[in-house]
Amino acid sequence: MNIKLNRRRLLKGVGIVSLGAVTVSQLKHSAQAQKTNQPRLLAQADKYAAQVDAGLTYFQDQATKQLPLVEALEAAIASGDLEAAKTTYVESRPPYEQIEVLALNFEASDRDIDARPYAFDHGELDKAFKGFHRIEALIYRDGDLKTALPYAQGLVASIKTLMTDLKARENFDSPSHFEGMIALATEIPAKKISSEEETWSDQSLLIFQENWKGIYSQFEPFAAALESVDPAVFTEAKTAYEAAIATVAPYFTQGQVAAQPYSGLNATQRGEIVNAAYRFAID
Repeated sequence: MNIKLNRRRLLKGVGIVSLGAVTVSQLKHSAQAQKTNQPRLLAQADKYAAQVDAGLTYFQDQATKQLPLVEALEAAIASGDLEAAKTTYVESRPPYEQIEVLALNFEASDRDIDARPYAFDHGELDKAFKGFHRIEALIYRDGDLKTALPYAQGLVASIKTLMTDLKARENFDSPSHFEGMIALATEIPAKKISSEEETWSDQSLLIFQENWKGIYSQFEPFAAALESVDPAVFTEAKTAYEAAIATVAPYFTQGQVAAQPYSGLNATQRGEIVNAAYRFAID
């Protein structure tokens, strides 16, 4: 099924465009305004506060689940057991990959938790590079648990900061929720599909799946409002999500967090995922 969602139609369906055209650059400017404690006009005018609250509650729960997972990762690294470190690394990945949908609303924490080397002037050599992807390379590529330990400890601290970030209600509104959904849905096929996401652990399929789950978790609270105004676009979004999840489902084993190695998929299999991901993306 060739479904391609129209970004403006989706936003208009829930009345968000009535708040004004919201662009990524405007949202970044709005985020900068927060640092000076200026009130966000969009949040004040938000008629979908309840839906935003529902989405945030879900992500707050995910962050609560994330903390013991990174604490277990720290403990495994401290034990010196490389295989245990690999297992706990994979098991620790899902929650934040869902929460990432709203990364624009807590950019500093996102950078500390999940930024990849290209985000830094000196790549891996940059002292600011830390978080999951620093740990991933140290575990899977280098087998260097001693060096990984302080980064694991730092990751635990960053997750605690994230938990506080997610409770700062004034930093969230429905336009930024939709912009986050749109941006991440597009980033998956446009960028993450190259496998740079999990270069060393080879778990990119897990990341795709959790990103999609996170996107849909923030869409669901708006479903009733959207369906009442434009049932067709609601159905398109739901169908496209289910189709995207279906493309990666065969590569997971029930009861296991890890997916099959992404490097093992052939061009046809990867192409199916790309096509489904673009159909789910909104332009």
